[in-house]
Amino acid sequence: MSMERANDLARHCTELVRQGKDFSTVWSMLLKTHALVEGTARQRLECDRSLLDIPLITGEQLVYDADVREFRVQ
Repeated sequence: MSMERANDLARHCTELVRQGKDFSTVWSMLLKTHALVEGTARQRLECDRSLLDIPLITGEQLVYDADVREFRVQ
């Protein structure tokens, strides 16, 4: 379960959001039971942006930025 798989998950989640799904729907449809996801989303502030961090079993974070409607791996 490498960075490539985490990036694939981020792309898939971003596609769902851009198709009109909200974060709660993406969470319940896909992320809540996904094999890469290790815990629940945690909110944090970065400058004036509110981000959601989702821990992955790889030690990385799947980050959701609602302002740009995008998921990325950090």
